[in-house]
Amino acid sequence: MKKLFYLLGFLAIIGTKTVFASSDSVTIDKSLDFTVQDIDGNEQAFSAYLGKGPVLVNFWALWCEPCKQEMKAFKSLVEKFKAQGVTMIAINTDKIKSLAKVRNYVKSQGIEIPVLVDPDGGIAQERFAMESLPYSLILNPDGSVYKKHTGFTAGDEVAIEKEIEELVHSLSAK
Repeated sequence: MKKLFYLLGFLAIIGTKTVFASSDSVTIDKSLDFTVQDIDGNEQAFSAYLGKGPVLVNFWALWCEPCKQEMKAFKSLVEKFKAQGVTMIAINTDKIKSLAKVRNYVKSQGIEIPVLVDPDGGIAQERFAMESLPYSLILNPDGSVYKKHTGFTAGDEVAIEKEIEELVHSLSAK
């Protein structure tokens, strides 16, 4: 019985370490040269968004309320950092049958960033190691992960804004 107690304690400690993993500990597909459709059905090369400055990639779905809250919070970040070369891309993971609803939502909310679609979740999971929604990555211009964020609570955008500022500053210092 005592051995079982120690084993459970050891497993709890190991599990805790993964909770405290750094926010940039995600490994994504090194080849970000793929095409994806936007909400209007046009093919977009993801790699076209890289190389110019930091990229904030946000995975979201209509059924996910925290996703919609995060999207609203990110609208102000987009405006603030646009002049500094920061790009934001939203990748919607709703099923293809919801595309018209997604398109209407984007227009009604005045979302003016590229909105790409990933109806089977293949891009999110296979290329970007998405864990759950909402899921956001701040990418370096070369496509490597600077920081990741899973979930959203009001106020999280403050930390994300600070991380973007840090990245912009470090890139301008080079």
